[in-house]
Amino acid sequence: MKAWFERWVWNLSVALGLVEPPRPIEVRQEAQPRQRR
Repeated sequence: MKAWFERWVWNLSVALGLVEPPRPIEVRQEAQPRQRR
């Protein structure tokens, strides 16, 4: 139900530079992906 809202907030955060979008290749290589929350 809130999937669209979470995506909108995520996109807004990425646009503002608050969050770095995870890259599948880096996530696979890194055991602990970086997440700023």
